[in-house]
Amino acid sequence: MIDPTVLGDPLPDGPGERPLASVDGPDRGTESPNAPSPEPVGSRLAFRTRITLALVAAAAVPLATFGIVLVASGLLGPDVTLHRLLLFAIVVVILLAVLAAYLLAADLTRPLRAIAAAVDRVSAGNLDVPIVVAGDDELARLAESHNRLAADLDRRNRELERILQAVEASSPRDGVGWLVGRAAADAQAAFGLIDGVVVLADPASVPIEETIPGEPRPVRAELRSGSETIGVLAGHLPATARWERADQDLLELFAREVGVAIRNAELFARVEAQNARLLELDAAKDDFLRGVSHNLQTPLTSIRAHAEQLAAVHPDRRLEIIAEQAERLSRMVRQLLTVTRLESGALRPEAEVVALAPRVRRAWEAIAVQEIPFSLEDRSGGWLAIADPDQLDQVLWALLDNAVKHGAHGPVEVEIAADEAAGRLRLTIIDHGPGVPEADRARLFGRFERGSARRAEEGSGLGLYVSRELARAMGGDLVLEPAAPGRGAAFSLHLPGEPPLE
Repeated sequence: MIDPTVLGDPLPDGPGERPLASVDGPDRGTESPNAPSPEPVGSRLAFRTRITLALVAAAAVPLATFGIVLVASGLLGPDVTLHRLLLFAIVVVILLAVLAAYLLAADLTRPLRAIAAAVDRVSAGNLDVPIVVAGDDELARLAESHNRLAADLDRRNRELERILQAVEASSPRDGVGWLVGRAAADAQAAFGLIDGVVVLADPASVPIEETIPGEPRPVRAELRSGSETIGVLAGHLPATARWERADQDLLELFAREVGVAIRNAELFARVEAQNARLLELDAAKDDFLRGVSHNLQTPLTSIRAHAEQLAAVHPDRRLEIIAEQAERLSRMVRQLLTVTRLESGALRPEAEVVALAPRVRRAWEAIAVQEIPFSLEDRSGGWLAIADPDQLDQVLWALLDNAVKHGAHGPVEVEIAADEAAGRLRLTIIDHGPGVPEADRARLFGRFERGSARRAEEGSGLGLYVSRELARAMGGDLVLEPAAPGRGAAFSLHLPGEPPLE
């Protein structure tokens, strides 16, 4: 069973071990402002100075003491030469002691300098060069501790690099099953596990193994997504492998990333399923609209034809209204058909050269609203538009009908002008209603979109959408002009043009 200390209790630090945060943190050399100030160990003098003073004292003090005893006892007598020789011997011994101390200090501090250089290399990121110090004293043990620390840092850096590679290689599109299998394999590769398994279940339901000396060591970490625990990552290390607190921190970091990736994959799969369902519903809606449109066209055509025949024999305004409304409803049905053809990609415009002004007049006559003033200013200078005649008539009818509906019974103005530099014609339809609110301008050309002040039963919300798509299919565009004082909404239809023959 897995040892509970692996999961919750802190692991003992090895020799020279530091927490992972202190190794990989952004400010390794800085200390917290609240940390206590370091206290010097031993004397405040430098190590080399202390060795030199000790050797000088060891060599000169016995000789000086012996000389003082001789002088004090009178054994040297009154001879000044002996006094001078004794003083000279003391000076020579002191100089030799200083020289010996310097050489000995240099030899003793050489391992320390090697250790300092190695620490600098580790700080610079070079962990490949170990320190070799002969013997079994404190300096050799210090070098060994440094080498072990550098090896641990290098191993954890490789583990972290493999973790990052595994995280970067995962994608929510891969699916939960693939991520679970991949996470176990990545954990084995990153941490040197003998085996690994990811269990998506309550961690309490996964038995905790005990650590048995000489047997593979169990390790585990919980998979988390935020504050939610979704499973366990467990495995076994070789019995001789090192596993310390920093290694457990890395495993838990990897487990958290795996937990987030699995949760993202679950959410992605849910969204994909919802998108597929929406696509199915959208396709069913298109099929329904297509079927309804085809089924409505035949009775509407029959109603309009019979109304026109009866009106020819027995003139009656009511029959004219029936014919007009049947024609209006037929155009709306044609819009639904156009939407389905646009979305299926079956709509292919046939380019012809047409004059815009006559088409505009015929479209206005088809709307049949004598009570609204209408004006047409043709400044095209003989330019002709290149467009599909049937689709152009549908766009013109929709724009003029929109101007009538929202123009507050004001006059409708149409302007036609040529842009010779761009080789295009511009047809602008202007009403004198309240205009388009600023909140509606961005979504006005959306499918099934209506103005915020309009009720759902007022129109289908397809006229402007279909008109712009038809204009773009013909190589042009339909835009809403900026608001201007003294007018309502102004829509400009841009189409490719052909200049007049000279």
